[in-house]
Amino acid sequence: MESFSGEIKSVKLDLKACAISVIAEEGTGLKGIEYTGDKKLEPDAVFADGVLTVTQKPVGIFGGGIMAVNKPRLTVTLGKDTVLNYFDIILRAGDVSVDGITADWFSEVIDAGNVTISGCTFLKAEINTKAGNTNISKTNLNQTVINANAGNVQLDAIEDLGRYNIECKVKTGTIKIADECSSGQNVSIVRGDEYPDFIKINVKQGNVSVN
Repeated sequence: MESFSGEIKSVKLDLKACAISVIAEEGTGLKGIEYTGDKKLEPDAVFADGVLTVTQKPVGIFGGGIMAVNKPRLTVTLGKDTVLNYFDIILRAGDVSVDGITADWFSEVIDAGNVTISGCTFLKAEINTKAGNTNISKTNLNQTVINANAGNVQLDAIEDLGRYNIECKVKTGTIKIADECSSGQNVSIVRGDEYPDFIKINVKQGNVSVN
């Protein structure tokens, strides 16, 4: 895969079967991209007008098996002083790790895989998963929506929870927000309604923890 560097405004990743690591190091701009794994799964990358776009061809019904055997991974390295307009991830199968990134808009749509976010700053974020756990820590959040079909959601906010409107709903499972807990079928916990910033979490089957 050709590696790029330079001033960057936004990132769009649309992959079928691939683990994704996004990391930050000293400086600004796009520092580089790297792919490891089966050459047949190597994505195509384009860097134009400040937008990095990475896409991967369909891998058929055996994507999960390919992931297990070949462990393809895409690593995107950005300068930690970079502020992106948006960062979009669409992924069929694979785990995602995002560390130290700042963006006005962050979006993830994942069919199967775990999401780990740490040390980031997002004005607005939306995460949608079908199967997998979501773990967010040491991250500045303003307006956040998380939807999960099956999986646990753990969110450890940097800011005091008192500054957010919080709405958590679980069809089957447990919700824990600070010292408040509720479990069973069709449970919900709602806090606040007067703040501009919010955390909204909807889970069909799984547990939610917000601290």
